[in-house]
Amino acid sequence: MKIGIIGGGASGLACGIFLAREGHEVKILERGDRVGKKLLATGNGRCNVSNVDLSSHHFHSVEGEVFSSILEEFTGEDTKEFFESLGMDLVEEARGKLYPITLNSNTVLNAFREELSRLGVEEITQWKVREIQKEKKGFRLIGQGELFVDRVILATGGKTMAKSGSDGNGYGLLETFGHKKSKLFPGICAVQLDSPHLRHLSGTKVVGEIELYNGKKKIFSSHGEILLAKDGISGPPVLDLARYVNCGRGDLFVKFPLLNHLDQRPSNYREILESRTYLDRSLESFLQGIVSKKWIHVICKELNLSPESSVMDLEYEQRQTVLDLLFGMEMKVLGTRDFESAQVTCGGLRLEDFDEKTLESKRVPGIFAIGEVLDVDGDCGGYNLQWAWASAWACARGMEKN
Repeated sequence: MKIGIIGGGASGLACGIFLAREGHEVKILERGDRVGKKLLATGNGRCNVSNVDLSSHHFHSVEGEVFSSILEEFTGEDTKEFFESLGMDLVEEARGKLYPITLNSNTVLNAFREELSRLGVEEITQWKVREIQKEKKGFRLIGQGELFVDRVILATGGKTMAKSGSDGNGYGLLETFGHKKSKLFPGICAVQLDSPHLRHLSGTKVVGEIELYNGKKKIFSSHGEILLAKDGISGPPVLDLARYVNCGRGDLFVKFPLLNHLDQRPSNYREILESRTYLDRSLESFLQGIVSKKWIHVICKELNLSPESSVMDLEYEQRQTVLDLLFGMEMKVLGTRDFESAQVTCGGLRLEDFDEKTLESKRVPGIFAIGEVLDVDGDCGGYNLQWAWASAWACARGMEKN
């Protein structure tokens, strides 16, 4: 069959390989001047291709886990075998993240393109598809000219990193056929906070548990390195928290410790620190051994005290406030960064309009959708690329059954 893949990102490139290996004639249509731009940026340029822990709770959709069968059919072992078939080995780093052994995203893109070239897949760049026309025996793609194909695969991505080519154009191509999309919002991005201390704290790091609250209800928590900036926070646990911020409503705030690695401290660590407040020391002297100097300034500002204040002369309530801040600083949440700063789009084309095993459109048989354009997104850590490979495989396998 002649197959047109709209979009030269991760899912489109992988699907092109799967299909061409089965003997199909494949053309990849990319609106930009080259394929794989967003792939090069993933994992800070190292390409976090998957994760050792692919539990379903790391993936999200407004329609629940209707996508789980697709992930079960293309497992982590299948991912490793796929990359091995391209001559690449994977290595594991923190939080189970899997990378190419070179720790360089160019390795992945170059291997993909080399295999596509070997298989005779044509990459057509600077070719933006403006319309898909259904014909009696196939589809006509209208862009920088016209192209007739037997089957169409939509792999246009979401709205994140528009400069890479994923500007949300793909949704409209299927909405004209009656497809619907769920609410779109940025995911895996920095969270913006409201605090008078942020500019002073910019560049500070804390390793610990960050919690997101809606009023008194805790709605998310994650552990890792929290990075403070002049307008908010980022870091691995914060990036996962972002989707819950955009899903949340009401009085949102975050809470995190100023003390690093509390998980390594004894369970009575608060009592140990409280006992030190009765020693004849200044507030600055008490704090300098357990938090960075920037946090000392913040704590003093919060209590309206001088760093030279005697700790043992503090009121009991003041001592408790110091300890409360050390074990859980609270800051109001304003929102998250925008799509251009995000790594993934949450939401997308609703899965109810696609076959749950092959991702073929129920509204227009012969059209498939894969990757980020669908309403599936994963946590930070290789999960979105795993969805790209798995959805591409499901589509290619489904094509064989047509």
